[in-house]
Amino acid sequence: MNFFEKIIVPGLLSASWALCAVQPYDSIRQMQATPYYVQDSYAYYQLASANQASVIVDVESQDGGVARFFAQQTNNLPSLSQVYSVSSWVDQGSNKHLYHRFLSNVMQENTSDMIIPVRMSSQEAASSLNVSADLISLVGGNDADEIYNDILAWYPHLSEKGVICGDNWSESAIEMGVTNAASALDLSLKINANLWYLERNL
Repeated sequence: MNFFEKIIVPGLLSASWALCAVQPYDSIRQMQATPYYVQDSYAYYQLASANQASVIVDVESQDGGVARFFAQQTNNLPSLSQVYSVSSWVDQGSNKHLYHRFLSNVMQENTSDMIIPVRMSSQEAASSLNVSADLISLVGGNDADEIYNDILAWYPHLSEKGVICGDNWSESAIEMGVTNAASALDLSLKINANLWYLERNL
């Protein structure tokens, strides 16, 4: 059984799960550490803190920044138990070894016990993972149809108290895609700085 099969099969023994989570990091040679930047990081933190997020899914943030940011907030977010970082990590031009670099950064930040890397596209991960999340961050695409489809794909993974969020609200394509998804799913749309988020109408 491979890494991804272990993620999506329910009822696994805890020892198997622990081995699955640690293995990608144990096999990696460390590279020079690189920083990350999360726009509106405090707005993200407020969302996670307000709903006492336990499970967070970060989809396609630059350098896995959202996942890395939250994994380093465990002292401030005692409810947090797991962060999934979803990305294809496809090398582009001179920007190479992205997956290797991500794993290395996580190791050096001492958060490998918190972050589970999922090397899939957003749509593939949404259809494959058996995960209920309290915060799902979608920041990879800047196309109206792409963000709309991502929201619809990840919505079934949202916990009762959860939120789906993302950045770049100032971009018209993001506004269109998010607004249409909120209408289609009957979700409340709210804005904090440049961060948009959707929550259930309870």
